[in-house]
Amino acid sequence: MEEIFLLCSLLVSDEHQNDGKISYEEIEWAKVVEVANQNLLTPALYFSLKESNLLERTTDSLLVGFLEEVYERNRERNEAILLQLEDIDKILGRYSIQPLFLKGSAVLSEEIYPDIGIRVMSDIDFMLKPDSFDMGHKVLQKSGYVEFGRDLGRWHHHTPRMRKDGYFAAIEPHFRIIFDRNIEYIPYSIVSSQKSRNIKLKNSYVLKPTWHLYHAFLHTAVVDKNHRQWRLGLRHLYDFVMLAKGYGDRVDWQELYALARKYEHEKILEDYLYMAYKLFNLETPLGFNRARGWLHLKKVMWQMGLIPGTKVHNLYRAYTEFGEIYSYEALKNFYGLHSKSQYPAAFVRYIFYHMRKHLF
Repeated sequence: MEEIFLLCSLLVSDEHQNDGKISYEEIEWAKVVEVANQNLLTPALYFSLKESNLLERTTDSLLVGFLEEVYERNRERNEAILLQLEDIDKILGRYSIQPLFLKGSAVLSEEIYPDIGIRVMSDIDFMLKPDSFDMGHKVLQKSGYVEFGRDLGRWHHHTPRMRKDGYFAAIEPHFRIIFDRNIEYIPYSIVSSQKSRNIKLKNSYVLKPTWHLYHAFLHTAVVDKNHRQWRLGLRHLYDFVMLAKGYGDRVDWQELYALARKYEHEKILEDYLYMAYKLFNLETPLGFNRARGWLHLKKVMWQMGLIPGTKVHNLYRAYTEFGEIYSYEALKNFYGLHSKSQYPAAFVRYIFYHMRKHLF
């Protein structure tokens, strides 16, 4: 796991702040770049090394060439995605429909990162208000966007992905910002959203700084269950850190904590802030339980060293994915249950099944 800590140090490193803590001549660059590739942080690594004049410390011209090539290609792709955001804005704007750009789309449109080539984008996420969603979806289809992939239904948070000839990125029109059937954590309203500061996106909105940061935390740590399943989600944690630094004093940290506490996620937020502090030196006005944060980070690093398919790994999954593995729906399919009254007996039976399978 040393490569992870080293990569994080390099991503936030400054030549004058290092004070000899990192011996760049002794770095095993192949391992560091492998971790960066796995976490889609290679462009960020290149930019950080270049900005801090650390790229000159490497003697491997092939390595430098590789990093530069990945960065340049990602920069070109993001520039094309910016043009696609303008296209979406114009298409929907003709019908007075205002998209709320989310996640990476907002990062690009608001120029939050110090360079457009840093963040790797997979698709374009945006939400449409309920009263204009169907119209907006039809308008996008008429303009050339075609759905692909499976239909997730209206209970999900977005439609099937859509693509259009001539553009790099797929788009995901959202019914809601966060996938949760019971709670609408983040509304698209005047409370959470503001007009885009990008003068070319005249009809578009983005989340306010505090809500954008809250969404970044909520999406990965809670909704994607990274915290509960002891997963690091390094790219998302780095994104959180870059958002915090990019927004600066525009973030209301007390409001952010209040949002997490509203749905009893404050301990998860504290653990997340601890990891951001230990890995990326992020300082915030919010406190955290250092002992609990340290323990969570230890569990994350332990989990990352597990070998899939081993007994220990299977027991870890049974513990951290308890809700999914032992849910009524899972046991209904496994045992062919006909009603929920059969669930308690099936639950006990399934626990003994797992114990025999993985322990004995």
